[in-house]
Amino acid sequence: MFKRVTIFMIFLSVFALSFYGCGKSEFNNPQLSGETTEQDFAKIHKNVEFDKKDKEKMHETGMSMEGGGHGMSAHGKKEKIDPNKVIATVNNEKILRKELDTILNRFRNHVNPIALASMEQQITEQLVTQNLLRQFVTENKLTVKEEIVDKEINKMRDNIKNNPSTKDKTLEQFLEFQGSNIDELKTAIRMSAAIESYVSKNINDKKMEDYFMKNLSNFNGESVTASHILVDTKEMKTQEELDKAKAKIDSIKKELDEGADFAELAKKYSDCPTGKTGGGLGSFPKQGAMVESFANAAFATEVGKISDPVKTEFGYHLIKVTAHTSPKDISFSEVKDKVREEVTAVEMNTLVKNLREKAKIEITLP
Repeated sequence: MFKRVTIFMIFLSVFALSFYGCGKSEFNNPQLSGETTEQDFAKIHKNVEFDKKDKEKMHETGMSMEGGGHGMSAHGKKEKIDPNKVIATVNNEKILRKELDTILNRFRNHVNPIALASMEQQITEQLVTQNLLRQFVTENKLTVKEEIVDKEINKMRDNIKNNPSTKDKTLEQFLEFQGSNIDELKTAIRMSAAIESYVSKNINDKKMEDYFMKNLSNFNGESVTASHILVDTKEMKTQEELDKAKAKIDSIKKELDEGADFAELAKKYSDCPTGKTGGGLGSFPKQGAMVESFANAAFATEVGKISDPVKTEFGYHLIKVTAHTSPKDISFSEVKDKVREEVTAVEMNTLVKNLREKAKIEITLP
């Protein structure tokens, strides 16, 4: 039943793929299932090379490579942070600084220190969501059979064992690599499976067929392969800053129109980590993988062409499309299981949204 189980206690450690903000959609919760491989973990914890521009930014903000920016003053001196300091409350239940640090420490040495402040905010938000869901499970006395937990654990073990690149590893080793353990994983699966069981009660064939018809591109194999250049505007507060960012992306577009190499300009200008390797994003469908405005622009761009500047919540993008895979004819029955997974994810996101709207939440993280 639970082909893919969302792991709320573990998914916080996969932010390294998305906290930079390169156009990836934040709609779907990251998932960990029996399909997880060593390559997934390698991508999650991929070291970021710090170039001259990164180091200059760190110097400007008073940060050094040591300490990862955590607890740093404007002059680069470490400040002691109280681990019992309350960083958020959820319906009067406290979230402490040490809970945030436990997760942050899992990959402090694997990411660009400049991004740590942004990560702290995102992890805190996810801790809030995790607490809301845990409270919901407790209040509604949601439970699952232990055999469901065991089945998912065994699925993960079998996948690791049957993959040539991971056969010498164990699930416990993967969890230790993330600063977690098997008991945490089981607890997370219990909670996730209980919530999935709850939302699944509202899912029927009609709802799935309606979703299938409205989201055909998620199932018919249509995709584009693209690269991008990002001028990040997430931290910009003034119109003057935004105008400078727009002028910068326009200037880059002009260079491209005059014949400059896209990959080289991505390496030179892009604020996304993908820029270091030419801006490549791989292939992605029209829905679910990227934010809507980014995906729409990518699918509207001809193969071999470069889009005009595209504005998203992350900043200004230039998108180069290198391939477009055409859609295939497909029936609902052929992809019913996949449709169910996506509808379940939508229902879970709706549940989280509703819980947040009704809850009393206060975030006090500096």
